[in-house]
Formats: sequence, C-alpha cells, structure tokens
Amino acid sequence: MKRILMAAVAVLTPVAVMADGFCGVTDPVAVYEQLAGNWVRDGSTSVEGSTMSFVRPARKFATEISAEGLFSSGFVDSLMGDAVALTWAAPKPYDVDRVDDVLDTTERADLADLLSDTQCGPMGLPQLQIDLPEYEGGITVFGTITLVPYFDDRVLEISELTLKNDETVLFMTETVLLRPAE
Repeated sequence: MKRILMAAVAVLTPVAVMADGFCGVTDPVAVYEQLAGNWVRDGSTSVEGSTMSFVRPARKFATEISAEGLFSSGFVDSLMGDAVALTWAAPKPYDVDRVDDVLDTTERADLADLLSDTQCGPMGLPQLQIDLPEYEGGITVFGTITLVPYFDDRVLEISELTLKNDETVLFMTETVLLRPAE
C-alpha cells in the first residue's frame, strides 16, 4: 500500500516540486523554465585526426539557457551569431553506454559519478539538441551539441563536431558538466 501511495504522489507531484530531477519529464516549457539561467562549464575535449590525438580541458565561456529554450554560449554565438533554439532530440541519441563512451573518450569518467544518483538513465531524461550545419570560415565546422539535464543543477553537455579545412579533418568530442553560475 505504501508503494502505491508513493507512486501516486510521484505521478501527481508537479514538475516544479520535483525540480531536482528530470526523469520522465516531457514538457519542454517546464524543462526550459527549470534550466533558465547562466551556467559554468567544467569538462574535457578530445580531438582526433590523422596526425594528432589529444585531450585537453574544455574552454570556459559564458553559457546561458533562456526560459524560451534558447541556448547561448561563446562557441555557438561565434558560429551562429546569436542564441539558438534547442530542439527535443528524437530519437534520443544517448543511452548509458554511449554516455559512458563519450566520457571515456574525453577522459572524464568522473562526471558519471556526479550524475549517477538520477532515478533513470539518459533515455528517461530529456535530450535537447542543437544541430550545427556546415559553417565555413577558415575552418568548416558541423555536428551536434546535446544537453542532457539530469538535475536542475547538473546538465551534461555533449558536443560531437567535425572540423575540417583543406589540409585536415578533425573529430572533436567534448563532455562538459554545466552547473548554475553563482
């Protein structure tokens, strides 16, 4: 009986009360409102090419999510010129194994520990995505940036990008833990 009562409370509890986790949350407006604000980044970037391979700390730059679902960061703004609308990824690109793979690639398996207290895995969480079309300058850049909000104070940002010019092609994978700016 106690389990049934707890299940009923969980189903009937508004998203705002369950702000500490996003398991099963499917309302974009609720997610964007919970994530609205400025974020700080901590993570690593892996770069692979035919003549180079290295992992370095991710760049730290301002990141903001609006209550309307607009994503702004130093990197995206430099390519797109302005904030970009987040879309709901369908199908969801990241399951537990794929998250573990990108965390291993970027040598940030420690981030899994910071996210592991969720009640569900990535497939049970919203996955918000930015699709970067090919941008040409001195270097052509394209790929995806995906946000997986585990909690209202911990969002995993995964970037999988291709960078190319006349001389080389590089594959960049970045995993970043976003935390609210103070």
